[in-house]
Amino acid sequence: MTDIERTRRRVKAIRSIRRSTELEGAESTVATRADQVAYARGTIDVAELGERVRRRYNVQ
Repeated sequence: MTDIERTRRRVKAIRSIRRSTELEGAESTVATRADQVAYARGTIDVAELGERVRRRYNVQ
């Protein structure tokens, strides 16, 4: 898989997550959206994205 394909896959995943959140009547915080962008760009991996969200909301 190429870097472009990986990026497209990450962007698609984030769009899906955001849409699901909206369908549930909620909206991601600015901080969470910033983390999602970092993931989409490949700056952080999915494990780090999850860790940041759990830390932000004190979820174990």
